[in-house]
Amino acid sequence: MILNLVYGLKIHQSTFKYLPNLVYLDLSHSKITRNSAVAFTYLGDKLKYLSLCYTSFPMISNGLFKNTILEGLDLSGNPFVSYNILDDAFDSISETLKFLSFEHSNLKDLDWLKPLNKLQLLCLAGNNINALDVDIFKPLISLKQLDLSYNHIGNWYKSVFSHNKQLRVLNLRSNNVNMLTTEMLKDFELLEYLSLGSNNFLCNCNLREVVEVAANNNKEASCSFDFLQNAAAELIYQLNDSSLNQLSNVLSKYIEQQLWNRKYIPLLSDSYKNIKDFKRLKNIVKLHFVSNNISSSQCPLSKPTTVNDTKLKFQLLDYDAKNYWCFNETEKLQVDELVCQSRNLLILERELHNAMKIITATVGSLLFIFILGFVIYLKRWHIHYYYASLKSAALLSTAAKDRIRHLAESDPSVIYDIFISYCQNDRQWLLDELLPNVEKSGDISICLHERDFQIGVTILDNIISSMDRSRSLMLLISSKFLLSHWCQFEMYLAQHRIFEMSKEHLILVFLEDIPRSKRPKTLQYLMDIKTYIKWPSKGNKQPSLEERKLFWKRLRKSLEFIGIGTKDSRV
Repeated sequence: MILNLVYGLKIHQSTFKYLPNLVYLDLSHSKITRNSAVAFTYLGDKLKYLSLCYTSFPMISNGLFKNTILEGLDLSGNPFVSYNILDDAFDSISETLKFLSFEHSNLKDLDWLKPLNKLQLLCLAGNNINALDVDIFKPLISLKQLDLSYNHIGNWYKSVFSHNKQLRVLNLRSNNVNMLTTEMLKDFELLEYLSLGSNNFLCNCNLREVVEVAANNNKEASCSFDFLQNAAAELIYQLNDSSLNQLSNVLSKYIEQQLWNRKYIPLLSDSYKNIKDFKRLKNIVKLHFVSNNISSSQCPLSKPTTVNDTKLKFQLLDYDAKNYWCFNETEKLQVDELVCQSRNLLILERELHNAMKIITATVGSLLFIFILGFVIYLKRWHIHYYYASLKSAALLSTAAKDRIRHLAESDPSVIYDIFISYCQNDRQWLLDELLPNVEKSGDISICLHERDFQIGVTILDNIISSMDRSRSLMLLISSKFLLSHWCQFEMYLAQHRIFEMSKEHLILVFLEDIPRSKRPKTLQYLMDIKTYIKWPSKGNKQPSLEERKLFWKRLRKSLEFIGIGTKDSRV
């Protein structure tokens, strides 16, 4: 007897090997020697409930439960085992285990929970859990009730229970929660019952609103017990053997007594009375309409209340004014004493802020319209002229092709070989390079706007007329060319000639490299359908004599290819 008290109960390793029909095994509060753990590897395949609470069990590995079909397991009060839980310890009972109690065991790491996707009730009170991880609870899709009271859990800022759609009861009593974050409120959205007493809250109106949510959904303990009983009923299994059904009923009564009657029901009874007092003191009154067909129900349905954009409908398991308090700087206040006028001020401030946004946007829009109108007024002649240019260009596309064909190459009205489009910044290159090398033979006629445009005629008419009387177009493209509105207009007309007038003689000469990101769509299109030539200069460095000769040779060859500068030229 003395040896058993000191060293623990010694169980022979073959003991359970000869008990194949064992269904219920309770060794609670019986200290077991370390060597006795081997005996549990021979537990039979009919075992459904096992209690090893307060047995000083040394370790848990996958081999302990490999042959069982455990539905209920109590491992509470084993602080040594918390350091010796293998990650795959519960893999063999992951498809059967529904109830697990692992309280007061100094647990901190919960990775071993992940395989238990059938678990419905989980009791982890009185451990050393500091934080909650969504990856731990994500696989527990069947979880309905979770007890995390008397740990060291603080606030969380990322949703933890978003995947636990069946969770209805959550106990966070006596932890280190000091404020209710938005993500925490989202996790409380599906709960029917919540416990938050004895936490070190900072005074915040969210806490007061949570109590008011419970006040709106306050029910008597008998109504609440209906839900808890229904949840417990799923843990009660019925056996074919009638002699074992009595054992099943005893087990269900044991779970009901230990979990519901001893823990939750007394709290609920007190909480119901305390919240009734809270409602009476705060003048929270609900109207009930009674008639022949409609009457107020003794167990009303929960009604969602919006708190911080989240709809909550839970009832508090443990409301007591002395356990629901908060710190307001150095002052300690009970939640029912918390005045939330500041919340109204915050709402007013938010509404004023939204109104200021609207006023700012309106004033900004009006100011922008005024500035835009002023700029349009200053530039009205330029805009009018540019509009007239676009309108004239649009008129060209609507003209019939048979009316335009008389300007084709056989028409004697064609008096120029090349119409040159260039910007003023490239004029020197035109005079020094292009004219001496193209016009020197005297058999090529070039149209330049500064010498060939007719006096007294609009620029637009001169451009269109000169283009129509030229056999080909040449664009001298540079970065300055792309910044000129008239040059861009001439480039547009060149594209128009190709599409509408069937004049395809277009020569593109690049005086410098133009990055693709800076090319207009019109230029990129012309480059895609026409071969172009580039002046061989690199920055400020002038091309060599050989490079210049090669350039002019290629250009003259392209002119000869389209019939310009040859002996049969009619100009």
